[in-house]
Amino acid sequence: MYNILDSQELDSLKQKEPQRFQYVPEGGFYLNIKGLELKPVEGIDLVRIQNLARIVRGLAFSAIEGIKSGHPGGSSSKVEQILALITSGILAFDPMNERHPGRDRMVWSAGHCTPLFHAILALIYESLKRQGTEIDKDKLGAVMPGCLARFRHYHGPSGHVESHYALADISTGSSGHGFSAALGLGLLQKSCGLPARVFVMAGDAETEEGISYEARNLTNTLGADNIIVSLDWNGFGIDGPITEVITSPYINHWWGLGWNVIEVDGHNILELAYAYKKAAEGFGNGRATVIIAHTIKGLHYGKTENTSDSHGTPAPHPEYVEIMKKLGFDIPGVDGEIQKDIDAVLAQLKKEDVEYLLARLDNCKKNLKPEEELKTQMETALKGRPMADYRQIKRPAQLPEELVFKAGEKVATRKATEAFFKWLMGQSAFFWLGAGDLMKSILTGAAENVYGIIKKENPLGRGIRFGIAESNMAMMSTALTQDILPGGFRPMSVFASYAVFTTIMSNSIRMA
Repeated sequence: MYNILDSQELDSLKQKEPQRFQYVPEGGFYLNIKGLELKPVEGIDLVRIQNLARIVRGLAFSAIEGIKSGHPGGSSSKVEQILALITSGILAFDPMNERHPGRDRMVWSAGHCTPLFHAILALIYESLKRQGTEIDKDKLGAVMPGCLARFRHYHGPSGHVESHYALADISTGSSGHGFSAALGLGLLQKSCGLPARVFVMAGDAETEEGISYEARNLTNTLGADNIIVSLDWNGFGIDGPITEVITSPYINHWWGLGWNVIEVDGHNILELAYAYKKAAEGFGNGRATVIIAHTIKGLHYGKTENTSDSHGTPAPHPEYVEIMKKLGFDIPGVDGEIQKDIDAVLAQLKKEDVEYLLARLDNCKKNLKPEEELKTQMETALKGRPMADYRQIKRPAQLPEELVFKAGEKVATRKATEAFFKWLMGQSAFFWLGAGDLMKSILTGAAENVYGIIKKENPLGRGIRFGIAESNMAMMSTALTQDILPGGFRPMSVFASYAVFTTIMSNSIRMA
């Protein structure tokens, strides 16, 4: 017998039974390729991509200067990440058919990084235009270089990412919410037997947000291995270093929740390309992957580089001019005439750069499966379920017995909805529901049991165990209804809690 409050007895126990003092950590697969000597990857032209990165920064910094507002820090630190993803050959995306149902979904959880977001779109559509492609900006959700001069102006490119643009499937801005939205989109695809992946562009400080924990915790429980997070670990939030908030090992916040983790230098194109390809290939363990990209916040953005001040502080005009000159752009630099600076940046987009980018985008397009093929794949996976969405469901001429209640008899609302939701589940293959650990009280269980709850062993279920996580529940459930499935089917969801808890869900619903 031991008294563990006695230091000598505790030392004795440690010598006799050391296993009691050791914890063997469990998580996903871990791989660190930061600084590793890597072989070239076919199609990855480092010289071309590095020049494209320079041009993207020039466009982003010009957009910020034009309005003297925006977020240079996170935008600059993520440039190589988004370019490596587009050029890696794994993304399913066609900029001329940006809503193709077979596309990989994209969520900018770091929704404030719009200088980068709009600059990338401007680069893509300018390249297509130079090739001779006619661009219908509004139809495609495109951004042209000329639009950047009106960044954050009325009728100009938005200050936060909005889902009507190409390469954006959810409107974002509130930190951390993108993880939950991505989980909703990923779960929708997975539970319909579809192959689309969800890529998330995120920042490290978002891990502080409670909703992000709720999403990270649930992702692998639900078997959503089609989610890949590209996480910009630059070490800073708005107020200062994230270590002022998170002092535990940062990787534990992902790996400890079962995620596969790949660490890379976030400015090394080759490392990023390998990481995206490996994440897409998977590790054979049915888990989602986060690519933790070590970066410099505000890279090349003057005096605020590698500081929290770069988050949302535009450089003074003279410093902006100096920044652009150091990047190699001989801009006029006249305050208030930003379009001339944008033109000077575009003058250095070479014909070879355009041809290379369009060739890589063509590879993205080839990754798309025809819609009819995807529809058949979905119908096969959901065989026996009614291929109808909420728009096709009609009130029966004669109500089924379980939906008939005696006139004048008092029936609890939850008993009535229990019967209705169960009936509704039998009418559509595209209905999901769950409760915030209140299934037995709110009575969503009867409907959940029709196809079972979603988990690794039952990926095609329709019930969701959210747990005590109302914010994530609301964001997931509303996000999945914003997508459109092959064949034009629209998903529907019900998420349930007590009225007193609805205030916890309000921001998620606002974001949706």
